[in-house]
Amino acid sequence: HSKKKSLDTHIHGVSTLNIVQQGNILLFDFEMPGIDIVGFEYKAKESNDTKKVENAINILSNYKNMISPSVSAECKLQTYSADVINEGKHSEFISSYKFKCSNISKLKIIYLKYFKSFENGKKLNIKISGEKKKSVYVIEKSKKLLNVKNHF
Repeated sequence: HSKKKSLDTHIHGVSTLNIVQQGNILLFDFEMPGIDIVGFEYKAKESNDTKKVENAINILSNYKNMISPSVSAECKLQTYSADVINEGKHSEFISSYKFKCSNISKLKIIYLKYFKSFENGKKLNIKISGEKKKSVYVIEKSKKLLNVKNHF
């Protein structure tokens, strides 16, 4: 029965975060299963569920609820987006944050606020594509910060 689970489009409790550097621009892209964010997977129809989705989008719209680059890198938010995508029986929340960092080489720590904002999340698969270094991490709920020294 464990095989069937891997055929699933995503695994409950596991979200992904891609961090990509383009010069002094830093992009954060989250993909999160609906069940981790609002507690259900179907498309919201009842007003109670719709409220949960709206509330989640509000939380996702503020990057400070998700991630926070250390102050030393002097990163300023440029653009962001937060959305929910429904496909069949699955819903997925997607959010993106684009920062311009005037001191990107000094970026050593990224504070993870995701688990505090969304209690159902258990793991975060993180892929970092820095110009100096690329890494993949699996972060458990208990972790509050990500060491990104020497990546940018």
